[in-house]
Amino acid sequence: MLEVINREKGRSFTINDLAQLLDMSYAKTYNTFQALLEDIDAIGHGERISHTVTTINGNDLGIPLDTYRLFLLKRSVEFQVLDYAVQSSRPNLESFCAQHFISKSTLLRKIASLRHFFEEFNVSWSTTTLQLKGDEKQIRFLLNAIYWVAFHGQEWPFRTVKHDYVVQMRKDIQTQQFDPVTSLQLDMFLGLCRTRVGTGFSMTSMQDYQDIFPGSNYFTAPLLEQRMYPTLDKEALNNEALNNENQFLQFYFHIVLSSRANGDDAFTELYYYLKKIGGIAWDFTTQFFQFLEPYQRRNEPSLTGNHMLVANFARSVVSIIVMKGHRFDLDDFSASYFIDDNTSAMSQLMYKYFDQETGNPEYASLRPYRQELHHNLVMLLAPYLQSVQSEDNVNVYLLTEHNGFYSRVLEIFLHDLGFVHIMAETADPADADLIITSLANPVMLKDQLHIDAHKVFIWYADENSKQYYELYVRLRDLYQNSFIDASSVKAKPAVVTDLRRAAGNGE
Repeated sequence: MLEVINREKGRSFTINDLAQLLDMSYAKTYNTFQALLEDIDAIGHGERISHTVTTINGNDLGIPLDTYRLFLLKRSVEFQVLDYAVQSSRPNLESFCAQHFISKSTLLRKIASLRHFFEEFNVSWSTTTLQLKGDEKQIRFLLNAIYWVAFHGQEWPFRTVKHDYVVQMRKDIQTQQFDPVTSLQLDMFLGLCRTRVGTGFSMTSMQDYQDIFPGSNYFTAPLLEQRMYPTLDKEALNNEALNNENQFLQFYFHIVLSSRANGDDAFTELYYYLKKIGGIAWDFTTQFFQFLEPYQRRNEPSLTGNHMLVANFARSVVSIIVMKGHRFDLDDFSASYFIDDNTSAMSQLMYKYFDQETGNPEYASLRPYRQELHHNLVMLLAPYLQSVQSEDNVNVYLLTEHNGFYSRVLEIFLHDLGFVHIMAETADPADADLIITSLANPVMLKDQLHIDAHKVFIWYADENSKQYYELYVRLRDLYQNSFIDASSVKAKPAVVTDLRRAAGNGE
C-alpha cells in the first residue's frame, strides 16, 4: 500500500481508489491503512498523521519505502535470530528463545523457509548452534546481499564494528575511486567481513584465485595489515588467515565489484592482464567469442571487439572457478523472467559451444560447473541478443521520419533493450513483430503498405516518458510471449481497423 501511495506523490487517494489499485475490499483497505498509520507513528516520524478518506497523500505520510521495510524487518523474529547468529561469537538457540519469549519449535518453523533458501546455495543453518556452515565465501556473499537490501544505506547494521573505522579502512585499501553508492556497498562488505573474522570465521583458502593470478601482481597485492584488526590477536588472525582475507578482498574488488565501465580502467587492466598471462579463464573466453563470430549479424558491432564484454565474460569464468560454482548476488533474490536459460538463441549457442569443448582436457576443471557457468554467461550476454542471427529477437520496423533528433533517440532506446532487432528500411513491414509509426492514419500510403493493425504502435511527435514505458511493455510482452511463455500466448484481440486505436495510446 505504501509503495502505491509513494509512487505517485502529490496525488490524493480515497480508500476506494486504493482498494481498486490493490484489488482489496473497502474494509480490508481501510484497516490496512490504519495499521500503516500506526506503524508510521511507531517509527517516530513526527506527530501522528491524521487522514480522512479524501486526503490520503504520499507527500503527507513522510516515510520512504526503504525505511518502512527496514522497520518491518527488524520486528520479524526471522531477521532477529539471523542477525543474532551473525553478530554473536557464541550464539545459543535456547538463550535466544528465552529472551524473545518464543518456543524452539515455533522459531524453527518460522525460519524453515530461510534455511531452505540458504540450502539452495549450499549453505546450511544449524538448528543447534545457529552457525552458518558451508563455503565461507558464499556465506559472506549471501549475508552481504541480505544486509545491503535490508538496510540500504539508512543505518549501520554492525554493532561490534564502527562505521567510521570501516570508512578509514576502505580509504586505506581501495585501489580505485568509486561512486558514493559503490563506496557504501564496500563499507557494508568490509563491515561484514570484519564481523565474521571477529566471531571466529576467518576466510578459508583462496588458492584457486592465486592460481589464476600467480605471483605478485596488481590483483594479489597485499591490502590488509594486522593493524587494521586491533581487537584481534595474531593467533586469531595469523599470516595465513590474513593472506586469505586479502585475496578474498582482491577477488571482491576485481571480480565482483568492478563489472562495468564507470569512468575507470578496471576492466581494461583485467582484460590486458589475462590476455598477457593466458590461462583457462582467458582461453575459454577468447575461444567462445571466436566460436560466436559466424553467428553475429554483419550490421552489428563485433562482440569480440567489445573489451568490456570480453573482460566481464572472463570475470564470470574466474568467479565460477574460485567459487566452484555459482556466486550469490542480488539478482538471485528475484527470478529472471526476461530470458530463458534453456531456450533462448544465446543459450543454445552456449550449449553448442560447451558440447564442442566437452572433450577438451584444458577445460576439465570447468565441466562440473557447466550449468552454473551457462546460467551466468547467458545472463551476461542477454543485452547483446540482437547481435546474434536468430529468431529470438523482436523484429521492429520503423515507419518514422529519420531526420530528427527524437527519431535517433528512439533508435538508441530500442537498440539498448537488447532483445530488439531493428529491421532494414528495405525489409518487408509484414515480416515485423511490431511496426512503430509516426503516421497515425497513413491514407496516402495504403496502396504501398499492407499493415496488420495488430502490429502497430503509434509514436507521436511529442513523445513522453509514458510512451517510452508503454512501448517497453509492448515489446517486453512480445518477447515474453513469443520466446519464453510460448505455450501460453494470449489470444489475439478482435480485429482493429483504426491505427489510432491499435497502439493503445491514442488520444
